[in-house]
Amino acid sequence: MQAVLSSDFSFAQFRYLQRLLLVHGRWSYIRMCKFLKYFFYKNFAFTLVHFWYGFFSGFSAQTVYDQWFITLYNLMYTSLPVLGMSLFDQDVDDRWSLLFPQLYVPGQQNLYFNKIVFVKCMLQGIYSSLILFFIPYGAMYNTMRSDGKAIADYQSFALMAQTCLLIVVSVQ
Repeated sequence: MQAVLSSDFSFAQFRYLQRLLLVHGRWSYIRMCKFLKYFFYKNFAFTLVHFWYGFFSGFSAQTVYDQWFITLYNLMYTSLPVLGMSLFDQDVDDRWSLLFPQLYVPGQQNLYFNKIVFVKCMLQGIYSSLILFFIPYGAMYNTMRSDGKAIADYQSFALMAQTCLLIVVSVQ
């Protein structure tokens, strides 16, 4: 009884352990791997846009995004896809997880998140950041109205870059 009181959770019978490991443990592992891949990807894409902007701003202290956007990026804007995925994602039905215990093996072998998967997330984030910076920059570079005034300014570029970032990262 002392062990039950000092533990985080306990089982009345060992037969409940099978469902916990093969169903809920597997789902939790897959969700965590998807979360980590998404987290690294979105933050590489977000941060490296700042890096590319540094080359065009003389590495000044000027950021490419609005301060509120920087503050709310991880807190609100990109947390909803992760929250939805963590609540509802189930790759296979729970009965299949119990009928086919070999579905548990990729988790034991770290196939869903490892160094290779991390490098892929990093490369995808680098590629996305290049696209997310240079397409808005190229679209707004030397744009003039018919009266000779510039259309593009810092705020327009920042708004376009952060809107593109949110769309791309949310769709990912």
